[in-house]
Amino acid sequence: MLVIRPASSAEAQDLAKIGLAAWETAVKLWGEDAARLRENARNAYFDFCTRCWPDILVAEWDGDLAGWGSCEKADDFITDLWVHPAFQGRGIGTALLDDLEAAIRQRGHAAARLDTHARNLGAIRLFKRQGYRVKTYFVTYSEPLDADIDKVEMIKEFEPASEPGPEEDGLYSP
Repeated sequence: MLVIRPASSAEAQDLAKIGLAAWETAVKLWGEDAARLRENARNAYFDFCTRCWPDILVAEWDGDLAGWGSCEKADDFITDLWVHPAFQGRGIGTALLDDLEAAIRQRGHAAARLDTHARNLGAIRLFKRQGYRVKTYFVTYSEPLDADIDKVEMIKEFEPASEPGPEEDGLYSP
């Protein structure tokens, strides 16, 4: 059974391991050298989970930690969404996303925003199925990874626009 709940400070190290495992699986799929970036990524996840645990929602599957998500600044931007590879495909990411979006709505925002690696097609497909669209492509320097990262910003408006938006151009389509 799936349970979504707030994180505790005692879970920071285990949450960091989940984030790292999900990240490693994703970067290997698009051909990145995970081993080269692993130590920096491990440190970044541990630092984030240690500092920001009050902002993290945890997903448990039958009592096991399975994933987590966060809106680090309690605004409209979802900073993290990670599901351990052993638990992927069970709707955990969707459930976390739903709860993060509900919190964003409660804070009075009209839309939710997030970004992901431009080659993370699995995540992009998930977000598109949940009503997100690609808004912007950009390159940014990641201090924790010490590398430039190709990213896409995605947005989901909670209320449908009164006028239809631009036609889908196929970019990052499922």
